[in-house]
Amino acid sequence: MSNGKSPFVKKTVACPVCGSQAENRFIMPKSYLEKTVESDRHVSAYKWMDEEFNKYHPPFYHFWHCHACKYTASQRDFLKPGEDVNSNFNALKKIYLQLKPTQKQITQLLGSEVNYDQMNFKIALNLHLLAIYIQELVTVDIRDTNKIASYCLRTGWLIREQTGKEDPDGLWAEYKNFLAKLVKLWPEVPSSETECMLKAAKYFEEAYQSHPRYSDIVQATDLMILIAEIYLRAGDVNLAMKSLTNVMQAGQKFRAAQSELMRKEKEAGKLTMTRKAQIDAQGSRINVLMEKAGDMRQEIIKIRITQQEPKAKAVVAKLEQSGMDPEAIREKLKELNFEPALIIKLLGEPKKKKFLGLF
Repeated sequence: MSNGKSPFVKKTVACPVCGSQAENRFIMPKSYLEKTVESDRHVSAYKWMDEEFNKYHPPFYHFWHCHACKYTASQRDFLKPGEDVNSNFNALKKIYLQLKPTQKQITQLLGSEVNYDQMNFKIALNLHLLAIYIQELVTVDIRDTNKIASYCLRTGWLIREQTGKEDPDGLWAEYKNFLAKLVKLWPEVPSSETECMLKAAKYFEEAYQSHPRYSDIVQATDLMILIAEIYLRAGDVNLAMKSLTNVMQAGQKFRAAQSELMRKEKEAGKLTMTRKAQIDAQGSRINVLMEKAGDMRQEIIKIRITQQEPKAKAVVAKLEQSGMDPEAIREKLKELNFEPALIIKLLGEPKKKKFLGLF
């Protein structure tokens, strides 16, 4: 910029994999605000404290990169590798230092044009995909599923931003040509927002089952809601509903377990005011998340009704023409898994069965 101002702090550190000096940068804390956040946690609008920095897009600078060996990871993982619980960094480093020819070709393709001074959508997307590719080099059983999921989610956000503004500079159209070549080397590369979302959801579901972070019920419940949001973004309302159903079931079991725990501790004289406050606070957080999940379920039901109604009407009309009575039609619609609320909308409330008394 003309006055030399910059929102970045540049930092040169040794690459955690090859040891080469790698200059990277991070945005100074409190330089911007996250103005608008979408349901899947995507920040769709930022407000810079200094308007002269408006040309910089924060997500472009999430990943750090070694120009020598092309290793790429988030700033935290680049600076402090191996500090996570159950870290797989040592195994990843060993594999990365002995890349096979095709693997090296992929890292070179994605990492050869990285230039933070000329950062744009193409370079940023290269870094995002490269980070995912590197994390997936290790065997499935030791992958950091939570990390890969977050990387895939960020990649989906990046593609959404570019396609959402109708690709004004043509970079997405150009990039799709590049992806067509890359997929021949890396068949599993996520090539659209939807593919990124589905891949993120898959890895988050695996993380929910085994990642240490989600041993905490609040964190686990929040994750399942995020998974539902991701599935909705990907257009799969059935998997979104399944995730929300898991939230409701897990929440109900937790509340029952907490009530039993408080009863036992009270009987044993161990339920202090502090302990009760801790249990109540955790229960309150779960209740808030369950309420959110319940609201989302209702919205999904509305979506399902809209999607199912034309087909349901056609089924009802056909069955009526065949002479089937309304209650038999109702049962048929249930068999075909139409939403109960839609069945009532089309056929009204079911008739109450009359029971014959003994006298």
